[in-house]
Amino acid sequence: MGPRFVHGAVTLQFDSFKPYAFVSEAIWPDSDNYESAIRHAVEEVLLEHLGHLSNTRVVLKGIIYHECDSCEMGYHVAARLAALAAFEV
Repeated sequence: MGPRFVHGAVTLQFDSFKPYAFVSEAIWPDSDNYESAIRHAVEEVLLEHLGHLSNTRVVLKGIIYHECDSCEMGYHVAARLAALAAFEV
């Protein structure tokens, strides 16, 4: 057995013209669901950049799941990076 890797991949959609909401359209396997880690990471970034959560609807459009390497930390990091990237567009 080799080392375990950290995996998480998300697709997020942002709409800054709508009130804040976090909506998930992702399909998770029965064994794992890391939506709360994703929502927490997105909210952290929105608070850092906007100072509030009063606007910006966030939709978790999809995930990529790896049955061995997916973990909460992987999805937290992926969501954080995706949310940060939204401010650079």
